[in-house]
Amino acid sequence: MSYAKIAREGLWNNNPAMVQLLGLCPLLATSSTVVNATGMALATLFVVLLTNVLISGIRSQTRKEIRIPVFVMIIAAAVTAVELFMNAYLHELFLRLGIFIPLITTNCMILGRAEAFASKNAIPRAAFDG
Repeated sequence: MSYAKIAREGLWNNNPAMVQLLGLCPLLATSSTVVNATGMALATLFVVLLTNVLISGIRSQTRKEIRIPVFVMIIAAAVTAVELFMNAYLHELFLRLGIFIPLITTNCMILGRAEAFASKNAIPRAAFDG
């Protein structure tokens, strides 16, 4: 699959937020201002990128029986890293987003992309999809 096709699929044909309306709750809840919406979007983007890369990297070592719990643990670790970074360097934004940052962990969109794409493709393609 070419990178152009991955981009087209990810942006238009198989975009979980736009097409399937998955995982919009935390994204909509924080979008009362442009700053909040941008902060949440960047946090979610970083989590998707990081989890896709990590899941793609361990896909051959992860047994099928435990892959979903492993994916959730990776997502939770990425969200925790984002939360700690925001608390340290973007404290005002961290205070505005509050409880919605940890809700990224439960965002089914991220788990869906990990299961549908990252667990089946190489790291560069998974990173591009993220």
